[in-house]
Amino acid sequence: MKIKIIIENTVFQAEAKAELGFSAYIKTDENHKILFDTGQTGLFAENAKLFDIDIAQIDSLVISHGHYDHSGGLQKFLSLNNQANIYVKEGYDSNKFNRYNKYIGFPKEICIPKDRLIIVKESTEIAKGVYISPDVRIYDAEETHFTHLTIQNGENVMVDTFEEEQYLTLINNNKMSIISGCAHRGIVNTIMSAINTYKLPIDLILGGFHTLHESDTTIEKLAEKLNALKIERIVACHCTGIEQYALLKNKYHGEISYGHVGLNLEV
Repeated sequence: MKIKIIIENTVFQAEAKAELGFSAYIKTDENHKILFDTGQTGLFAENAKLFDIDIAQIDSLVISHGHYDHSGGLQKFLSLNNQANIYVKEGYDSNKFNRYNKYIGFPKEICIPKDRLIIVKESTEIAKGVYISPDVRIYDAEETHFTHLTIQNGENVMVDTFEEEQYLTLINNNKMSIISGCAHRGIVNTIMSAINTYKLPIDLILGGFHTLHESDTTIEKLAEKLNALKIERIVACHCTGIEQYALLKNKYHGEISYGHVGLNLEV
């Protein structure tokens, strides 16, 4: 299977564009084409064209969670693609706010066609060896990233625990690879959930770790936890944070790199 990052916070290719957000393209060996998240605007489509990816031919779109920087490009996607099933978990359209009381949830102007909307409730194979995994269990509460993030309904304000968060598991050659959007529920919690669900060794971990605002102590603890797992490759990006990634790279003992727009991977 081939993976290409088409939206991320960083870019090195002159013609490509970056924004705060994440979007990855996956092409299976059987030619099933998957988009995981859309970034926050239509820039993903511009990059896709540059990379010779035809958005009209995408077979499946998976939205990792309800924040705008992962779902904001959906309107552009719908204008270009009239065939893909769109996979979300219940609660994706909750009224999400940040620490400044700014709405950062799923864009209210976007209406997903009912005949294309699929609510994921259990591990779902959408192509050979590609599973949407909706169950991120909290094994370690200290590893979650919920601080200053809320769901608001009128006067009712509650901590956003990202019950709608889901990730992709790619299984090939008796190994699994995990693609995460932001890992608000914790990247190690995500990995442990996958281990307990699929019971396979880990090839690749790709995605945001949401450690941008975390302390050095927290990053060092994360490195210890990741060191205890047998992971062949880690590609951190997006909300991981550059400085936090640098410390993580220093403390992590295995192969780790930072993702960017245009990065190609294979599993």
